[in-house]
Amino acid sequence: MLFALTLLLMALMVLMTLGFGMRAKERVEIQMAADAAAYSQAVSVARTFNAIAVMNRAQVAHMVAMAGTQAMISKSGQVYAAHQIACPGNVLEAAWFAADKAAAAQTRSLQGQAGSLYSASLTLYSKLLTEQLGDQKLAARIAREANAELQAPAEGAAKSLMEVNGDGPVPEESEVMQGQKTGTAPGGGCGAVSGAVCPAGGSTRPSLHATMGSLGWTWVHNRAGGSAGFGSGNAASSSAFRHYNSPAGMDPSRYGTVSGRNSWGHDHATVVVPTRCLTPPKPPVVPVTSAWVMSDERQTREDQHVYGTRTPPGQQPENAEEMGDRHTLGTCVVCPGIWPFSMGYNTTALGAGGGNQYGQPKLYSILFRDYASDSRRKHPDPWNLYFRFHFTEQSDTEFDNASPLGRIQPTGREEVPRNQVALAAGIAYYHRPRPASAGGGWREPPNFLNPFWRATLVSAEGADDDKPAESLSAAGFTDHAAALRQLDKAGYRGGSRRGGRY
Repeated sequence: MLFALTLLLMALMVLMTLGFGMRAKERVEIQMAADAAAYSQAVSVARTFNAIAVMNRAQVAHMVAMAGTQAMISKSGQVYAAHQIACPGNVLEAAWFAADKAAAAQTRSLQGQAGSLYSASLTLYSKLLTEQLGDQKLAARIAREANAELQAPAEGAAKSLMEVNGDGPVPEESEVMQGQKTGTAPGGGCGAVSGAVCPAGGSTRPSLHATMGSLGWTWVHNRAGGSAGFGSGNAASSSAFRHYNSPAGMDPSRYGTVSGRNSWGHDHATVVVPTRCLTPPKPPVVPVTSAWVMSDERQTREDQHVYGTRTPPGQQPENAEEMGDRHTLGTCVVCPGIWPFSMGYNTTALGAGGGNQYGQPKLYSILFRDYASDSRRKHPDPWNLYFRFHFTEQSDTEFDNASPLGRIQPTGREEVPRNQVALAAGIAYYHRPRPASAGGGWREPPNFLNPFWRATLVSAEGADDDKPAESLSAAGFTDHAAALRQLDKAGYRGGSRRGGRY
């Protein structure tokens, strides 16, 4: 009898050791899977943000090329007019009109391609929300690869989606455009309740600044003989074209006159030396008047092209083609304006400061293993038995040894012993290092104009809006959330010096 009891005790001790070891191994496994999911989500967000930044830069390049093309149209008008005076007929009218029309078409094409880049950015961003973060789809795929038992509840995506997209729906281009037209969400604004991303840029100013800066202030506003840019549209109603006479005139307080209202090129009154005359030009140096081209959105039809005998405002047909068809641009969404939309970083969140990580999105992943699942019931561990007692022929009484009460709660997620839960956090952050010669470190704030977004794992606590217990409760793990709150109340701080402040 004593020998039998000794064997029973030894067997119990072995089973308990196996049980503890298995739970510890499974705990490490689920936490590693959660960490991998959180990091992968952050990487996915960082890659998307970098792609958006590159496409925003490509938009800037297209608009720079657009301004340059307008400048060439303006200058070539002056040169053509000079040749018509110095050597009439040497530059064929048909050739000039064909070149002018081709340049105008290129201007429209560049604007259209810039708009297409925005559509591509929005599509890529929507896929991030729907195919990666939404319903924790990326986390679920990673969990299944780690262990088929691990699950990622769809409700666990709430924190990540709020950090990236705010409380709005997944942006569709048609809805965003409608929001811009009416000034209402979605896409009509971007503020404190929004995520890191502004689907419609929040403003054209950052891209406009980048474009004008890429052109170079001196060339844009004070290059010898002319300028080009995106202005307030004064030429549409006046023969006098607004420009700056010196770089000093281009101070920040005057920047409001440069806008996305229209695209223009302007060449001031000067002299031209004809170079394409078949015979010596007479006179060899030809004084010419100011010339310009101004392109508005298609709805306005007040486009202008002034040179030589085409006197201001230059809206008469050119080569029998209406000016509103020849030198116009695409249809505006928010009128008047010719500037394409772009994805923007939420500067309101940026202004919130370090307490909220400057708006850089922190992403949670929540995984769980159900110890009372059907698969576990069919193949239980030897020490976690499932009993069915036959007290009567009509009914059975079940006792689940995986639950402290011997039964399963309605949703199956509340009980701590039944569900093993892991929560991890990753962050997509912006870091553009400075060279050592400049002192090292970093200074540039998060933005969508340079592709320096990265990803890393971080504590699930620490920021003002980090509430892991609330995320657990929202996913159905109320007992786990209560346990976390009790730990915090008892002074446990985890990875945060300040604690979760539950």
